[in-house]
Amino acid sequence: MTAKLDLLVVGMFERDAANQPIGGARRLDHVLHGTLGRLREGGIFKGISGETMMLTTPPAPIQARALMLVGMGASLSPTYPVFGHPAELAMRAALRMRVQSAGCLLAWLEGETPADIVEASAAIMIQGAVRAIDEAESPAEGHILEWTFFVQQDGDRRTEAAFRRAFDSLP
Repeated sequence: MTAKLDLLVVGMFERDAANQPIGGARRLDHVLHGTLGRLREGGIFKGISGETMMLTTPPAPIQARALMLVGMGASLSPTYPVFGHPAELAMRAALRMRVQSAGCLLAWLEGETPADIVEASAAIMIQGAVRAIDEAESPAEGHILEWTFFVQQDGDRRTEAAFRRAFDSLP
């Protein structure tokens, strides 16, 4: 959360069992002293699929120059197709802003997540990001973007490997 990035992208679902943010959004909410929960309660940002909110000067301790919240929809589905569209929205924003570094934290895929779900989710996120790149109207000559799909803080080698395989399998 405190990485020095041009853009930090965090996914937020509409609700969980306790009506609290989950995954990366939960960590961000904690760092921001409940701000995401208050945004939801006030109807300002609900986490609806495709909904976005950009904070161009996020509060400390967020060190990113901009923070983008991306709505993930009502819940996770068994195949997690929900990740492709937010990854695409995030990449489109990063390209439009011409950022040089972006971190994308759409959801945790570690712990008890079945291996096939991790593989499918990583592939869908990579495909969404690549779709945005492929459809960019005027790709900037020489624009280099360092993009990181974050995994849980203590890491999960299978998740990192799933992202690597998804990237390597691109046409």
